[in-house]
Amino acid sequence: MVLPSIQSNPVLLIRFTPHTPRNLINNVIERLSQGGVAVTTSEGLSSSGCSVVLGLTTTQQLLENEAELVKLVKPSRTQYSHIPLTMEHFSVASRGDFVNLNVSFSSDDDDMNFDSEGLFTSSDRAFLLESMLNSIAVLDKGQEASDLTRCFDSQNVVYLEDTCQHNSKSLCQVLKSNGFVDVVCPVHQPYLREKILKETVCLKSPLPLQHIREYYGEGVAFYFAWMQFMTRWFVYPGILGLVVYLIRMYRGDTIDNCEFTPFLGFGTFIWAILCNQYWVRREARLSYKWGTFAPVTSYRDQRPNYVGEMRVSKVTGKMEKHYPCHKRRLMIAISAIFTVVLLAGACVVMVISMNVQGYISREDQEEFEGDHPLYFPRFARLAEKDAIFDCNSVWKSFLPVLLRSLMVTMMNKQYRVIAEYLTEWENHETSFDHNNSVVLKRVLFEAFDAYIILFYLTIYERNIYLLRLELVGAFSVDTFRRLVTECALPYIMQTLSKKDEQKSMSASKKNDDLKQVSGSSLSSEADLEEYEQFDDLIEMLIQFGYVTLFASAFPLAAFVAVGANYVESRTDLWKLTRLCRRPSPNRIESLGMWNKILRVMVWMSALTNCLIFAFASSQMRQWLPENYTTNEWGKSTLVDSTADETLLIMFAIEHALVLVGLVLLHFVPPVPGFILAEVEKRQWLHDISAQKARLRMMKVSSIRKLGPHEETATKLEAKEQGDGSSFLSVLKSVTG
Repeated sequence: MVLPSIQSNPVLLIRFTPHTPRNLINNVIERLSQGGVAVTTSEGLSSSGCSVVLGLTTTQQLLENEAELVKLVKPSRTQYSHIPLTMEHFSVASRGDFVNLNVSFSSDDDDMNFDSEGLFTSSDRAFLLESMLNSIAVLDKGQEASDLTRCFDSQNVVYLEDTCQHNSKSLCQVLKSNGFVDVVCPVHQPYLREKILKETVCLKSPLPLQHIREYYGEGVAFYFAWMQFMTRWFVYPGILGLVVYLIRMYRGDTIDNCEFTPFLGFGTFIWAILCNQYWVRREARLSYKWGTFAPVTSYRDQRPNYVGEMRVSKVTGKMEKHYPCHKRRLMIAISAIFTVVLLAGACVVMVISMNVQGYISREDQEEFEGDHPLYFPRFARLAEKDAIFDCNSVWKSFLPVLLRSLMVTMMNKQYRVIAEYLTEWENHETSFDHNNSVVLKRVLFEAFDAYIILFYLTIYERNIYLLRLELVGAFSVDTFRRLVTECALPYIMQTLSKKDEQKSMSASKKNDDLKQVSGSSLSSEADLEEYEQFDDLIEMLIQFGYVTLFASAFPLAAFVAVGANYVESRTDLWKLTRLCRRPSPNRIESLGMWNKILRVMVWMSALTNCLIFAFASSQMRQWLPENYTTNEWGKSTLVDSTADETLLIMFAIEHALVLVGLVLLHFVPPVPGFILAEVEKRQWLHDISAQKARLRMMKVSSIRKLGPHEETATKLEAKEQGDGSSFLSVLKSVTG
């Protein structure tokens, strides 16, 4: 499909809050037009006391200028037959090398989601226009006042970054931070939206990654690419886990004494090493194809909220914002301390939950000779027989799991606000660094909530039965909660909201009281729920931890994850397409901080599975029975004389697994060879172009040194024709 003309359709929408003065909105519209952003549609502008929604667009020429400024990478033609195409920064001067190139790749018109010249996708348009919007300052350089600033002054709004140098802030930033604007997002394109939805509900076809990228951008596309990749890769440990489970059932073994289950844990570690490395390779392929591969693109977007002192850049020689690194490090350290304090509070909640669930009981207190540090009788009594949370009852024992899940969800929502505030306070320069910092804080908090009980049962209690019970409960509750809270509940609420809106509109029409446009498309889109990608990513991350960190305790985790992820990927895309506002495109080359956290979890899984094998179960006892005995509580414990030997064996296995993992990483490079070759070709083209440019400058400089006498130039030209060894001859032969 060829996209409609950009000047005839809104690309972005911006919604002003009801209390925003109308004269301020009119001045904002005028300022946007001065920056090249035009208003094509307005809703609510003529009515008072309601939200105003504007549809924004620009011209193709300004869009191309912005693409050059942000160094947008696109496929480009070359003059060399052995390198017909290369990924290059878009340039208006050489736009002929870029136009109609993407269109020629597809023979099916239905697959073409570019503009009429084959330059920009729908997500490119939204990204570039939003970049233009964020770059519009309240005042132009050298300008001291305007009607817009007088409106801001009347509202006591701060719009200058530095009163001495009179540098004004981004207009969009000022409007958001002062509560005048609450929504800025791309406008949905009905045809492309329905096309993706149609491919989503078709269960036989894979997820339309290319169409997702062209419509939502690279950030969203990478998430669904990861979902699709993990669903396929979970099949391998899923089959292995199913085989181990069937063998265990056939032999009548339990998870505690099955001698084959440890091999599942060790095999899962090897699988996780390869899975993570091949995902990095997959990211490299996609990022190069989509023009975000780091060695190709050099664009670093400065956040509109970034604060710093103006100084001369050591690289470009131009004025730039600068914030000292030592100040940021100090702020990061303070944020870390604050996060640790909050984690301590979450730890208290988890300890209470373990008492309520019966994981810490009176028997544990007696086993530790009345000195169990985490035993609280007031809460532990609730899990005793015939109590409200009887841990021996199937239904009653499920209630505290559900309550803990709800409590964790509430804590995570509260910490989300705190993490955003702390990260904003740290004042990161780029959106990439800012997002990575937010991700790290929130993952530490939410992963702590998800895994703290599991680690307690593995290391302190060393009870594989309770560990398996907790894993099954957490896995089931999380899967059910995601389907209900992310899809079913929002769909029901949206349906009821639409019915109420239709009733109110019908009543107003009957009474002829007013004519409203609240049911129009832009206002309806602005009312949709914001898409929160972090929630989807953290769910996959925690699930990955269930499968890898505790593989020896829950062999069927990967097998269940295959079906759960297949359904989850479809429901997430359906939710995004039907229930959420269209998110702003995020041009990224990888999952960033998520990959680093995954890598940490993979290496940790070697230790956790060895701990389960040696201490949390009787699995090692099946191989070394002489090293273990059974205590009065019926638990398998080490014989004192063999404790050192058992510990040595466990760490030897763990070190062997780590060594195998390092060897595998050595033989599986993170970037495919053909991509490195393409990067080298691009560098060669740049070197040739630079060489030709230098020789042209040398030629011009040499001619100027000879002076303006035509006879001198004529003699030199004649000499050049006489023998081919002259300087000009060499220059001509090189420059063509």
